[in-house]
Amino acid sequence: MTDSKVKIIDGKALSEKILLKLKDQISKLKHPPGLAVVLIGDDPASHLYVKTKKKAAQKVGINFNDYLCGGKFYPDITESEIIKMIDFLNKDSIINGIIVQLQIPDKFNTKKIIEHVDPKKDVDGFHPKNKSIVSPLIQAIDFALKSTGKNLEGKTGIIIAKNPIFSEPLKNSLKSLGLKIEIVKPDSKNLKSKTTKADILISVVGKKHFVKKDMVKDGAILIDVGTNLIGERKWAGDIDPKAAQKASFITPVPGGIGPLTVAFLLKNTFEIAKKNQ
Repeated sequence: MTDSKVKIIDGKALSEKILLKLKDQISKLKHPPGLAVVLIGDDPASHLYVKTKKKAAQKVGINFNDYLCGGKFYPDITESEIIKMIDFLNKDSIINGIIVQLQIPDKFNTKKIIEHVDPKKDVDGFHPKNKSIVSPLIQAIDFALKSTGKNLEGKTGIIIAKNPIFSEPLKNSLKSLGLKIEIVKPDSKNLKSKTTKADILISVVGKKHFVKKDMVKDGAILIDVGTNLIGERKWAGDIDPKAAQKASFITPVPGGIGPLTVAFLLKNTFEIAKKNQ
């Protein structure tokens, strides 16, 4: 049970407004945008993510193409074959955006595969040479924070994360909102002493209910980026529901950052398609 004082940042409702506007913008293009998703392996969570993206893309008029690699579909696929597939998509004029769905199985070189995507088609904003497209996840977090209507200038923010590929760009983006941001690893010995001082706490750990009530400052804004699949179709966040009792705002899982991320992914696809027409 969450405290009645906590306000839910309804990512689903916010994303519906973005998608509605996007559908109208896409209808005015000469040609519908094309989005390709390369899904490697048979991770159940990844397959559910792709289904969600496909449904949203079709809703706004984006042609969605999913390419399944590895797992039960092509168990013997090689990294060179995946690279050749990305080469094909890089050259395909009807494909405006390419996603390589994470997580990629350990036997493959994630960095090499992601960086093989043409930076001009990198709608996820992961490619180091991509300077024009902002990660949809970062846009989603920015949007969620702004939706609170709170003055964030000078506030302290903590990002709990392991992967600097995502956390460093997020840190830089949040600094532009006037926040004082620090990244702390989930296994840090002084984690609790850091999080209990955070006005804004962002968890990107990927571990069910990792953030406990005693790790949260009274009145903090909690941004839960964790999407942990429990069973076949149930999701749990990084933040323990009891921790919400101390918060002023929280993004739920599901229905928080996830839908907003998908909306901004599709927005990025539209923006690239618009430039090419």
